Amino acid sequence: MNKSFLLVDDDNDDAELFSEALLGISVPIDFIHASDGQEALNLLNSLKNKKPQLIFLDLNMPEMSGWECLARLKKDSELKNIPVLMYSTSSHQRDKEIAVELGALGLMTKPADFKVLQEKLERIAVSAIDDLKIIIQEW
Repeated sequence: MNKSFLLVDDDNDDAELFSEALLGISVPIDFIHASDGQEALNLLNSLKNKKPQLIFLDLNMPEMSGWECLARLKKDSELKNIPVLMYSTSSHQRDKEIAVELGALGLMTKPADFKVLQEKLERIAVSAIDDLKIIIQEW
């Protein structure tokens, strides 16, 4: 059974790059995309037993910010145990701290280089969820 990742990001170009990067890694990943936080919540509630193993959640989106979506995910008894990695252009230390305080594994800054994105996704895909906090801190 393949791992599955959900990317919640309103930027379609970023979503397309993310999807393409996943195609080039050694682990098969089922990729799901939602354009905003509300769409992600609706999608997750409809998936029943096929929830993703990891959610990549953009910070800055219209309608519902990544912070608000994260807060809702962590309050929902059916969704709160899905690991979330905030995924943003931000590299501010305070955003990283807030992510962890709100229950995310951490914050991954969107790499500007496609190869770097692919390398990071490879490392995430082959790692156990429990190891991701350590990996993210290294970045």
